[in-house]
Amino acid sequence: MDGSSAAIDFDAVILAGGRARRLAGADKPASRVGGRRLIDIALHAASRAGRIVVVGPERDLGDGVIQVQEEPPFAGPAAAVAAGFAALGPLDDDRNVAVLAADLPFLTAAAVAELAERRTSANAPAAFALDESERLQYLVGVWRADALRQALRTADASMKSMIPGGALGVPIAGIADVDTAADLAAARERAGPVGIVAASLHSISPVDPHSVDLGDLPADDLDRCLDSVLARPLAAAAEFPAFDTAAMDGYAVRGPGPWRVVGPAVRAGHDGDPLAEPGTAVPIATGARLPPGADRTIRVEETSTLDDGRVTETTDGRDDTRRRGSSWQTGDRLVATGAVVDAALLGTARAAGITRLDVRGPLRASLHTSGDEVGAAGSAAITDTASLPVHALLARLGVRVGRGEHLPDSPSSIADALGSRRRPGELVVIIGATGRGSADHLRTALDEAGATTLLDGLPVRPGGSLLLARLPDGGLLLGLGGNPVAAVAGTALTVPALRDALLAATAAPAERITVTNAVAVAHHELWRIVPVHPDGAGHWSANTVTSTAELRSLVGARALALLPPGGEGAVRRLV
Repeated sequence: MDGSSAAIDFDAVILAGGRARRLAGADKPASRVGGRRLIDIALHAASRAGRIVVVGPERDLGDGVIQVQEEPPFAGPAAAVAAGFAALGPLDDDRNVAVLAADLPFLTAAAVAELAERRTSANAPAAFALDESERLQYLVGVWRADALRQALRTADASMKSMIPGGALGVPIAGIADVDTAADLAAARERAGPVGIVAASLHSISPVDPHSVDLGDLPADDLDRCLDSVLARPLAAAAEFPAFDTAAMDGYAVRGPGPWRVVGPAVRAGHDGDPLAEPGTAVPIATGARLPPGADRTIRVEETSTLDDGRVTETTDGRDDTRRRGSSWQTGDRLVATGAVVDAALLGTARAAGITRLDVRGPLRASLHTSGDEVGAAGSAAITDTASLPVHALLARLGVRVGRGEHLPDSPSSIADALGSRRRPGELVVIIGATGRGSADHLRTALDEAGATTLLDGLPVRPGGSLLLARLPDGGLLLGLGGNPVAAVAGTALTVPALRDALLAATAAPAERITVTNAVAVAHHELWRIVPVHPDGAGHWSANTVTSTAELRSLVGARALALLPPGGEGAVRRLV
């Protein structure tokens, strides 16, 4: 959309009534998403309108908003549109009138302006938003006044019956409405800090994959692959088990019992003598290969010894043998692309005869402190207490961390950290320098480096003062707040998503927890990150963060949790 759309004049009718039956009768327009009421989001989307009419119950909407109620109340959207349109009074035929629902958490003023511009330039009777499923959204539209007037004369109670021939459909992203409690929860998640971070990373391209030759790595060095991410599925190069093995200590037997024990025990890693005759058995250890001629394995706990020394079983025909290829066959896909390489995956690869992995990562980062005051000599010095917990958290998240130089308050020092000395594709983490004071040069350095800012601040405390930028070579810059608790919180909030984006990892599902004192410690308007510990009864309790400048609130904490505004709603465990 070009800037000319902002100059298109229009009025707006916002529908804010309805019974919200699928939302248990709740006052849907008063529901909050991202700290704002849905009605306030609709008002902001219509903020370029000359006049705004809201149809529905009387609300606190501020000055300048005309409020009316359709008669009878809850008579349907067409009746509500008619009431709102009438409240606008006489209009020129070619006047633009936006008709919007008050249940669209991501509707923007730019989207409404684009609809007005597209309708005007095409001289169409109306223009409606097309959602991602290419469905017309009848309550996200801009009408020509005479077309709306005519539609209201001839329509029944439904909006669909009003749609004129020749109406435009304009693709508009992110216009899903809220009808159910699940819709509301999803919208709140998307509008929260985690959703904002994820959206900021949509344009990120993963780093190039590389191959790791497992055959060249001694077993003690395989941990160098840990925390990388599969770039191709893990496919078995050999079947498993490779031969029939005993799953339990017991007896390998041939034919029906009782069985005569004919030889020494077969140990794991050793071949046993064949069982040449029916009615014979040999002791066998867990993991040992069944000797030739053996039919099955019977665990020792399910056998007894007769007076003549023969062995019989006390159950009916159980077989404790792991059969060749019973876990997987050659060529079977064992693990999908996007899986994080952990010890279990490496063990599976070795068992499957795989000698090479195609992976991305592990993610590597250089960690810098910044600021003249940090580590300086003299009475004005501040001890660096942020880098150690940030380093530890990065490592816990699977990042290989290198300690970068301390960066004084100068544009050149930050430029050096972003420049040629940095390995391409690497994540640069700078603690501090995200403020906007005279000593903060990060944004200037990013501009001069040709970086693209993806995110500059979040509605969360602590940790909201952060900055994320894409560097020209594909690497990322993460700027964290200078206070240690804020730096840790910002790391927990952003790095899992950064890692997943750069390494093309399959994101883990969100972990929801119950924090018993969430309401007491939550911020009334902003999201809040708090340290939590289990209470022993399946729930969690949050520590109060009295100061982000010192770390006592994090001592002994088992996790960090993200509380929604007011503490009511789903609580997400971050790390």
